[in-house]
Amino acid sequence: MLNMMIALALVAAPIPAATPVAAITGVVTDTAGSPLGDVRVTIVEANRSTRTDAQGRFSFVQLARGTYGISFARIGYAPQVLRVQLGEADMELQVTMVATLIELPPIQVTSSPLASSLLDAPQPTSVVSAQDLSSVGAPSLGETVNVLPGVRNYSTGVGIGKPVIRGLSSNRVLVLADGQRLESQQWGDEHGPNVETADAARIEVIRGPASVLYGSDALGGVINVIDRDLPDAIGIAPFVRGRVHTAYHSGSRMPEGTVALEGASGGVGFRGSATGRKSGDLRTPDGALGNSAAETLGGDASFGLRGPWGAAHLNYAHRAERLEIHEDPAEDPGATPYQRVGDDRIHFELSLPTGASHLDIDGGYQRNHRREFESETDSEFALGLTAETWTTDLRLHHTAIGPIEGILGVSGERSALAIGGEEVLVPAHRTSSAGFYASEQASFGRFDLSAGARFDLRRLDVDQNADLGVTDQVRNYDAVSGSFGVLYHTSSSTAIVLNIGRGFRAPSAYELFANGVHEGTVRFERGDPTLDTETSLNTDLAFRVQSSHVRAEIGGFVNLVDNFIHPDPSGFTDPESGFAIYDFRQADARLLGLEAVAEYHPIALLHLRATADWVRGENRELHQPLPFVPPLRVTYGAGIESDQLGPLLSPHLSVQGESNARQDRLDPDDVAPAGYTLAHLGAGFNVPAGAQLISVDVQVRNMFNSRYASFLSRYKAYALDGGRNIILRVGTAF
Repeated sequence: MLNMMIALALVAAPIPAATPVAAITGVVTDTAGSPLGDVRVTIVEANRSTRTDAQGRFSFVQLARGTYGISFARIGYAPQVLRVQLGEADMELQVTMVATLIELPPIQVTSSPLASSLLDAPQPTSVVSAQDLSSVGAPSLGETVNVLPGVRNYSTGVGIGKPVIRGLSSNRVLVLADGQRLESQQWGDEHGPNVETADAARIEVIRGPASVLYGSDALGGVINVIDRDLPDAIGIAPFVRGRVHTAYHSGSRMPEGTVALEGASGGVGFRGSATGRKSGDLRTPDGALGNSAAETLGGDASFGLRGPWGAAHLNYAHRAERLEIHEDPAEDPGATPYQRVGDDRIHFELSLPTGASHLDIDGGYQRNHRREFESETDSEFALGLTAETWTTDLRLHHTAIGPIEGILGVSGERSALAIGGEEVLVPAHRTSSAGFYASEQASFGRFDLSAGARFDLRRLDVDQNADLGVTDQVRNYDAVSGSFGVLYHTSSSTAIVLNIGRGFRAPSAYELFANGVHEGTVRFERGDPTLDTETSLNTDLAFRVQSSHVRAEIGGFVNLVDNFIHPDPSGFTDPESGFAIYDFRQADARLLGLEAVAEYHPIALLHLRATADWVRGENRELHQPLPFVPPLRVTYGAGIESDQLGPLLSPHLSVQGESNARQDRLDPDDVAPAGYTLAHLGAGFNVPAGAQLISVDVQVRNMFNSRYASFLSRYKAYALDGGRNIILRVGTAF
């Protein structure tokens, strides 16, 4: 923390008079030459954004020379990303935006070193926009991203939802908070990501390995919860503004609310937000699930400085959760176990121009404190896990070498896990990692090429633990990752994308050294300290369309995973607990699947959307299906969006359906609930209130109160998922 404050003080020092600065100004028009106001213009590398005025003009002053990506986004127009090289002279741009009825996310920054549109992204990438986030409003990250093709939710009641990407989850899916790597003991079935999405700008999801940029645990994919841009007032008057929204969920009797305040003066900007929610027991068509309530309270505060020397940003986030765990009534009808999870994060980012290049320095600290109680009356926890994680990443966005642009990077991670309580699942340990990588992109006419390589080292120091039968020891791992992609623009609105990537994952300490009862899985589990690193070779092929009326993508993938780690029944039972004994083993595995999404606006009033995803996983040595691989899912919907009653009212109405097949390929220890179809209804409008608008949104999930159990619900063997849920949201800015 002290080092971060010193760094902030250094970058806040007066700028030398000799520092060369310039301005980027411009005008944005439509194809008829009419100026476009309210276009959001963002200089990605400088972390600065503004909006065009009524004449379509925008301006950024006090910019250091260098290469920048500039994005342009406005509802009703296709987003653009321009690459410009700014010297010591001012630059003026003339930008023409093409009208589109399809609402498109402006940019993505997670799957490649250079910001790009989804049409040009080198890997399969999906985005949950801020508008979608306000509609979904789910309490867990897994449920929030469940709306995306290829992404599912592995759930434990209301408050715990773990993302599943293409049949892979837990330590095979990396979760980031605005680029900061998160640790939440995700090897546990009941350990969900502790990150808030209520006030996020968007969530970006990479479907497939991304180890080149992110190292271990990105074997299955990456989820990045991206904050709103920190404001600045360079060249404009100081300001303060805010926003507030509240909601109520009838299905769990959950009120929630978020309030945020932000402002800027010159190059200094700040933002603070707080979110709270409290749910009752989950209500199903068969009644409420006892002991399934959840509480969350958290917030964050950010402070930033910007100028021609670059940008610095410091963020602190806190989140506290109380999560009740419903147990099978047939085994223990009066059980009231629960968890308390506290998560604190500090994240520091510094971006410095270095000639025509620029250097990004990223540092983070996280403390994740988990306590598990056997009963609501217990004052002492049965299991305590406290993880402290330090991360750093240095990325040099180098000067273009001909058509080639990209980054050279070095990353490091240090984590320490301390244990407490009577129960012991994993020994205390420390992990140290270092990675060295390069990721490059180049355009040759209609062809866009991308390639990357990375080398990682990881050291695991384990403390002696008599309960687990573990002695002091050290384990070392290394891995080489790589990727290569080709994107061919068959026309200005269509593209074919081929991507081949190699990912890896080092085994977790739990998989290596577990030796006892795990209540979360209802098993006696034994680790294997000789487990090797998992590696994967993934091939993606997709066809994309992005025009004024249509956006579509259809693709397939094959992911070959060597040394896939999985629990294997030993055939014996632990005499004390009565639980079956499972040993962690390794085998080669294969996952293959298809994903499709299509949106069609035949007229401005009508919006049609459909998605489909299917994945098949197999243990190639045992010749049996992999566990937790979801069945075929198809979604479909229609929406009416009209401004004929006035652009301020913006009424909308939507009807959606979701059909899930029954999983007929099962791991021998798994069970499959019946297939099901759900219907959802949504409506909303704005109400003028002085100079501001009050937005009102109503969602009815599972409109017909259908009886169903999701294949990825941990309660599926003895309980239904939630019944009808009416969600009312009201929000405004001030």
